Amino acid sequence: MRRLPLPVLEADAALCALQRRVATSRYLNPTNEPELRAAFAARKPLRPNYLPASWADEHLRALDRIRAPADHPLGAVLRRAVVETRLWTLALRDRTPAAFDAWGDAEGLRGAVDAPEPPAFPVRAVDSGRVGAAELARHLGEALGRRGYRRWRVELDPVMTARVLVDAPSTVVRVNTRATCTPTELRALEAHEIDVHVARAEAGARQPLKLFAHGLPGCLATEEGLALHAEAEVAGLPEGVGTRLRLVALAAERARDLGFTDLVRELAPAAGTSAAFGMALRVKRGLAQPEAPGAYGKDRAYWLGLCRVSAYLRGGGRRERLMVGKVGLDTPVDDWVREGWISLPG
Repeated sequence: MRRLPLPVLEADAALCALQRRVATSRYLNPTNEPELRAAFAARKPLRPNYLPASWADEHLRALDRIRAPADHPLGAVLRRAVVETRLWTLALRDRTPAAFDAWGDAEGLRGAVDAPEPPAFPVRAVDSGRVGAAELARHLGEALGRRGYRRWRVELDPVMTARVLVDAPSTVVRVNTRATCTPTELRALEAHEIDVHVARAEAGARQPLKLFAHGLPGCLATEEGLALHAEAEVAGLPEGVGTRLRLVALAAERARDLGFTDLVRELAPAAGTSAAFGMALRVKRGLAQPEAPGAYGKDRAYWLGLCRVSAYLRGGGRRERLMVGKVGLDTPVDDWVREGWISLPG
């Protein structure tokens, strides 16, 4: 591969070093989720607690010192990544609707609800028996070892809403301490988390820019769409998953105009009160005042990604092109390979 200009490499190193310092999910998710559920059931005000982002101002000053060159295509990508890193730093510091809107919009996830329908997928079998968080963590750790991903570790984490989360900058797979799953779900999580999220991070770490391991701007929908396809191939998808994911995307859109309680009321006829509460909790996480309009919009990525990746693959798109790292469908991978800046896996 051609060596990239030194200013590009230096900007990449500085940005990725900053990103490794902060596990975003630790500051995004409320630390008192059980209390929030109890308060909602008792019709009491919701008061989420968050770890304070005391590092944010120093983080912003460090971002100001990064000088990515504008005259190189990968320098332009780094400049956009610096902007997005600034936006999520401000969102976690200020916790206002405006800050979260800016962060969400930077990911290019608007219009998710209107994305073309994906094809039907095999329906996942419903099996009995469940394993807890410790067994899930052990299984994922063994899966990492079988694939030779030696630098990764698995940690139990109580400050999460998802069951499993891959923290690529820190090379950590985080497992919710409250997580349970069936044997079939275990296989699906292995395919989703290890064979896509970790695999793309590992491939990205072999590229000259480490940003390919952390995630290029706008890669989120592609990331989640590929992960859902991986699940479908090994274990099918849960019955009705398309309806649910589209409803979650709708929740993320409607949360911009509705407070928490009104959002649950609007979603409940279609989802049921319990599921509606879970959706509202996901799209309101990070915000200081959940009863005010505002949203964390990442969950739009699942539906949008499933639709877009399905269309890409049905149209003859090459999956290996998306496995060079954490890239998006719009990333000019072929051009960069021809230039000698990145390489295809294997």
